[in-house]
Amino acid sequence: MKKIRFAQYLLGAALMTAAISPVTVLADSKDIQVKVDDVSVQFPDAKPFIDPSTSRTMIPIRFVSEKLGASVEWDGAKQTVTMTKDGKQISLKIGEKKATVAGKQITFDAAATLQNNRAFVPLRFVSEAYGAKVDWLATERLVLITTNLSGGTGTSSTTPVAGQPGTNNPGVGNTTPTTGGTQVGAKVGAKGQFTVVAPVDPNFLLPKHSETEPAIDEFVASLIYEEGKLSGVIPKLPNGYLKGLIYTDKQNKNLTKDLTYLKEGQSFTIPVGTGTLGFVIYEGNLGKNEVYVRVPELEVEWGTKR
Repeated sequence: MKKIRFAQYLLGAALMTAAISPVTVLADSKDIQVKVDDVSVQFPDAKPFIDPSTSRTMIPIRFVSEKLGASVEWDGAKQTVTMTKDGKQISLKIGEKKATVAGKQITFDAAATLQNNRAFVPLRFVSEAYGAKVDWLATERLVLITTNLSGGTGTSSTTPVAGQPGTNNPGVGNTTPTTGGTQVGAKVGAKGQFTVVAPVDPNFLLPKHSETEPAIDEFVASLIYEEGKLSGVIPKLPNGYLKGLIYTDKQNKNLTKDLTYLKEGQSFTIPVGTGTLGFVIYEGNLGKNEVYVRVPELEVEWGTKR
């Protein structure tokens, strides 16, 4: 990661008009805590954060790897991190969404990044590379990593847990979720252009929220993609709820646009490139329902159980 997964960031954009920064905006004022086999991991100069452009929890790999018993080496010239544990070598390069584990390549859904002279990787990397089990305690904003599971070749398992805004569960999962009558593979949008895809982290969707689900469906049903532009209509929200709507482009920052200011019933048309439109409904600062629309792939990913 639902995984908000993204709503805290949208709230900040809506209420404080903060600049969009995909690697420095935290989803909550309370730090994310990490424990390995019930022992806290200390982050003296670089702390985990949530990347709102991907909605994934990013962690400083050195501190977690060392707690997992691996040695860590950094090659600044090649921008490569190499970890060794029990004779098994794990390597990854900054800016890439893949790593090599004992000669086998694994992929994950957010690129490794360098911040404050520390290499950060998506939390899912821990389960894929080290074969660890990763659980999330939402109310405590606590990540629990349990070792001594599989051999760490990308086949690790996770325990399904309730989702938390702005975070992800690194489990790969293999359950095809239902979507309240809109199954994975279904065509949606005003012209049926978009395809519902399985969530990246199926075990970490937000809890089902029937009250706001119709508004999410109405929003998706209004979407049209034509000639490099994405159009839609802001739905009516139940009383007491707020919305967040931001398009984040991966390649052209000039296309990134905060549409949270739009009112119910208003339509929009924006130029898009390669990016994600995130629509979140929240109560206070807690995300209740969300959907992610990816272009130009024309994919719709639900962020909430259905």
